[in-house]
Order: sequence, then C-alpha cells, then structure tokens
Amino acid sequence: MKFNPNEIVTIDFETYFDTKYSLRSKAHNTSSYIMDDLFQVHCCAIKIGTKVSRCYWGEEAVREALNAIDWSAHDLLAHNAFFDGAIATWRFGIKPRRRFCTVQMTRGLHSDMSRAGLDAICNFYGIPGKIEGLNDVKGLRTDAIPADKKKSLMTYCKNDNDKCFAIFMKQAPVYSEAEMELIDLTLSMFCNPVFLLDTARAEQSLNYELNERLKFIAVSGQDEQTLLSTPKFVAALKELGVAAPTKISKYNGKMSYALAETDPEFIELQEHEDIRVVRLVQGRLAAKSTMMETRAWRMLQAFATCKALPVMLHYYGAKTGRWSGGNKMNFQNLPNSTSDAPMAGELRKSIIAPDGHVIFAPDSSQIEARVLAWVAGHTELLDKFIAQDKRSLLPKDQRTGGDVYEFMASLIYNIPIEEVDYERRFIGKISTLGLGYSMGAKRFRTTLALGLMGPAVQMEFSECYRIVNTYRKVNAKIVEFWDTCNKVLRDMAQGKSGSFGPNGILQYEGTSIWLPNGMGLHYPGLHEVFDREYRSVGFKYISNGVAKHIYGGLLCENIVQALAGVVIREQMIEIRHLYAKQRLRKGERAVIATMTHDEIVSVVPERLASKLLIANLNIMRTPPKWAPDLPIWAAADGGSAVNYSV
Repeated sequence: MKFNPNEIVTIDFETYFDTKYSLRSKAHNTSSYIMDDLFQVHCCAIKIGTKVSRCYWGEEAVREALNAIDWSAHDLLAHNAFFDGAIATWRFGIKPRRRFCTVQMTRGLHSDMSRAGLDAICNFYGIPGKIEGLNDVKGLRTDAIPADKKKSLMTYCKNDNDKCFAIFMKQAPVYSEAEMELIDLTLSMFCNPVFLLDTARAEQSLNYELNERLKFIAVSGQDEQTLLSTPKFVAALKELGVAAPTKISKYNGKMSYALAETDPEFIELQEHEDIRVVRLVQGRLAAKSTMMETRAWRMLQAFATCKALPVMLHYYGAKTGRWSGGNKMNFQNLPNSTSDAPMAGELRKSIIAPDGHVIFAPDSSQIEARVLAWVAGHTELLDKFIAQDKRSLLPKDQRTGGDVYEFMASLIYNIPIEEVDYERRFIGKISTLGLGYSMGAKRFRTTLALGLMGPAVQMEFSECYRIVNTYRKVNAKIVEFWDTCNKVLRDMAQGKSGSFGPNGILQYEGTSIWLPNGMGLHYPGLHEVFDREYRSVGFKYISNGVAKHIYGGLLCENIVQALAGVVIREQMIEIRHLYAKQRLRKGERAVIATMTHDEIVSVVPERLASKLLIANLNIMRTPPKWAPDLPIWAAADGGSAVNYSV
C-alpha cells in the first residue's frame, strides 16, 4: 500500500478497569465497556507521523490534543482500532479519514498468529517488546493514581503506541490498497454504526433464546453440572472417543483446554461426524450461556448504551479470509424464521434501518458450489449453473429444466427432473453444498439429522452411503481436485513450489498458497503424518501454537472458501465506491452495514433503494477479472425492507 507516514496518527488509550469492570468480564463487551458510566480515560498516547509519541493525561488534555489534529487529512492507527477507534469517535467525536489496525493486519498476514498479543507480534518482527505498568493502576480512578504510577502508566502507554507504529511500518508496504480499504470498512461498521433496534421484538427473541438454551441442555445426554465442569466435560468427550482441544493461554502462556465459544477448535466440533459429540458440544455452550451471554441481550444492551448497534466483524477471522463475529454478538449467523422454528428469525427482524432508510441484502447464489466447480474444472456443472441463471431471468411460468439442486436430486433418485419434489430437491441441495469437500456418509448423516443446513432429516446410514457415492461418481472432477490438493500438500511438506487450478491461478511455495488478490493460505510447520505401517494418514501444521490436521478435501474447502471470499471482497469494495459517488441529503447514509459469507447487507436511503439494489446485483453478477469464465450470480428476492427481514 502506498501511504504517507506523516499522515498517520497512532493512538493508544489507557482506561479505568477493575475486577468486575473490564473487557474480560462476562458482563461487558467492547461497546458496553466504552459506554459504561464507569468508563474513564486515564491517558492517551498520540504519535503524529514519525514524531515521537506524546502522552496526554486526563480526558480534557486528551480531548484538546485530539481536536487539534486535522482528521480530514489524517488516518487513525491503533493496535486494536475497535477499542481505541471507538473511544476516539464515541467519546471524543473524532472522525478520521480512514482507520487502520495492526491486530487486523496481523490476522491477514499471519493467520497462524490470529490470537497473538502485541508483545508476540513485536517479537516476530524483531521489535523490542512491551514494558509493564498497566496492572499498577487496577481499580484506581484517574485522580487517585499517585505520581509514580502515573509516570509508569504514561511510559507504558507511549511504548505500546510506538510499537504499534513500528509494526504498521513493517506490514503496510506489503498490503494491497484493496485489503487496507476492507480493514477500514470493517472498522467503520463498528465505529460508525447505522443499525437501530426494535427493542420489543428483541425482547421476544430473548425469551426464545433462553428457552432454546434449556432444549440444548436436555438433548446433550448429560446433566447441566457435567456440562459446566471442565474435567467432567473433558471426560464425557473422551468417552465418545474425542480428545478435548487445547490452546496456549494468551494470559499465562500455559496449555489449557480450548472449550470457549470463541475457540475455533471447539466450535469445529459442532461439525463432528458423531451426532453425540455435536449435541454434547451444543449442550456445553448452552449451559455456559447466561442471559447476559445471549445475543438478544447483548443487542439490547448495545442499543441502550450506544443508541445504535455497532457491528464488530473480525477481518480475517478465519485462515481462509472469512470475517468472524466479535463483540460477543455475532452478526454473521443470524438465523431466518422457518416453518419449524418461526421465532428463530425474530432477532434478525428486530434489526432496523434509521427513518427514511431501508435494508437490502443480495446474496451470492451458491457461490462456494460454483467456485468449487470452476477451480476443479467441472465444466458440465458450470454449464448447468449458467443455464439456471438464464432461466431465473424468465417469468416463473416459463422456467423449465430445473436447477442444479434438482439435477443432483434426479441423479440421486434416478428420476426425471420434473418428478423431483421439495423433499428430494432438499437432499439434492445438501448434497451439492455439503459433499464437495470429501464429507463421508457418517458426517453427512449427522449433518442431515441435526438440521445444520436446513430442516432436520433422519436417514439410514446405507442411504447416506449411497448418496455420497452417487455424488462422487457424478462429480468425478471434484474428486480429482481433492487428489490434486493432497498432492499439493505433499509438495509443500517437501519444500516444493508450483501452481494449480485454472490457468495456474493458485501458486504455492514453502507452506503457503497464494491467492489472486495477493493474500495467502498459510500452513506453518506443515508435515505429512504416517501410521506404524508407514501409510500416510494426512498432514499437520501449527496454528496459534496448536497442531491441526489437514488433508486434500479440507484443503479444497479452504481454497474454495478463500476464492469465494476474494470474489465477495472485490464486490464489497466496488459497492462501497458506488455509495461514495451518491449525492446524499443531510442525515442520509448509504453504507455496507454488515456482511455474511455470501451476503452484503446495506443501509441506504429509501428514495435510492431501487436504483442501488439493481446496481448491487449487477456488481455481484459480474465475474472477477481473474476468473472471467466463473459464472457467478446474485439474488435479492426479498427486495428491501425497513428491517433485516430480507
């Protein structure tokens, strides 16, 4: 990225905290902590350009120093810009030109360090690390901090600030303009929130969530005390043949069990092939959840304190580049209402646009299935997607031939497409979307039984086995790509380099695979694993200090998710530029308010909604320049609405 260091303002706030009032407290997330009555800024280090950081003591001195800066010509940089950036905007009214964050940048460059603190990142780059001084003021209000501790805290604050800038100077030159803009967009969703809340509807959803908690505990197979006790829960997992995942604690550096809702390795167990394991994990999450930890409660809390809903999404929250939810209320997986669970979508519907505005959320239709077919060279399937897209433009009474899901169902059940009913089409859909990454019959059966991709379906193992084999026979090109991915893993483990995919779009070197946007999939420490008979049983690599298993099908999934993500990322930037060109009236906003893995959610003035929705669809139906033959499509069947019901 091209940038002028002298237009970067690096800031770091030190604020009041105590035993109960802190970011680690279950009662608080980032937004509630900042807007709480107890909140108080002790000091703020400010570094303008390459000048030495200066630390200002007390809120009035901080306010004066921040207001003296021309923010229309300067960018704000912080190590955790969700925290420091929100304080600057919410508490001091600062509106910078752009926001940058070295935590988010580290996630993008080094996914294996996604949970690393400032000290670990400094050590990685050979920058002298942190100094101590923060815990000395725990529980002390600003005017009660003695002179020696005040001096220590200000030195600590300046040191952190200088380290943040030093890290930025290492990282920014290798970042693309596009990815830096995505970081700014991500931070803007939180620091400049636009969503409001229908509190009555959210309160109804809260009651629903509390009832769901009891349901998950009941079907877990264990009592609540076992689910709450870490030793008993670990033992229960062991009885099912599963070793509890572990992690290195960022607080004390020791190995501990990774059993929190924020631990990816634990969350992955919700996709385990054994339904008993999945229900046990869901029971643990439910048992650990109090009213304060429900998403509805968090949204009610946020709206009460912030008068809006700050959306925190972690840029590169997953190694594939996907965003992940933050602020203890995940906007990434808000469910829709279904016939079986009509209340499930109430929380989503409680999210509303400001007066005079509407929400629309066009989604990229079957984006992963399309990318998978494209990267695997499955031209027959690609042709069917193209035909399906053309039919979708016709009046409903003129659409014939069926869609991709119906085609798959017709092969599974050996019937004409015209005879595929709703239930069989659903199985065709789950097969198309779920079996592309070498999922076996046992896990397929669990996926159906738990309703992880739609209504729950009970199916005999033999039938699941038959469907899996049918899928693999029909989609031989995809199965071949799993083998290609396995070969790439072996090459990488042996230190080789090369390229694969259409026109060699994917390049690998060392333990990294490079994507068309310049970002990478990284597998540090990758090595092949063998059994006692010296037969290969897959590969392992290190992520955040923990060994993780990978194989051809899983690498295929990583690649497809990453490429689909590149498509969505480019669309988000183009849509943001579209909104920047609009002539808005006073008080109007046209912004991307949040996103999911295949959906871009915008809030726009109602008077411009029709025009901007059409423009969104045109952008999201245009193939990327690096894959002109990738047939992508987008739909917005719900149009626009005053709430997030679309």
